[in-house]
Amino acid sequence: MTNLIGQINIIKTMNIKPNFSALAREYSLDRRTVKKYYEGYEGKPKVRKKQSKLDKYYDEIKAKLSIKGVTVKGVYEYFIDKKYDIGTYSNFNKYVKKKGLKPTKKTKGHPRFETPAGGQAQVRLEGKFKTNF
Repeated sequence: MTNLIGQINIIKTMNIKPNFSALAREYSLDRRTVKKYYEGYEGKPKVRKKQSKLDKYYDEIKAKLSIKGVTVKGVYEYFIDKKYDIGTYSNFNKYVKKKGLKPTKKTKGHPRFETPAGGQAQVRLEGKFKTNF
């Protein structure tokens, strides 16, 4: 494609109208594609600038996710119940991750619980047994 663009630039500087069909055969392209590049087409943009449909709910999503113990799935279900047009759960989850709103787990677990000797009874439940207290 870069060779085609280079040749088109040479033809433009010489002020010659190109034979689009001949160039198309030479580069194995459609003649309309060659004409499109001759008229100044530069290709699709690398980055697409499109707003997310969730951007208008950003503040509300952030507020709901800041509540302790709330999950992303729970916030998604909340918005679905309110009949908001927010799309699929996977889309919602990716948006939350991309914007850095996903709550981090702060719990480190709980300490091991040990009882002193004789403070707790253990019973094995096999067969028939009788207990007298």
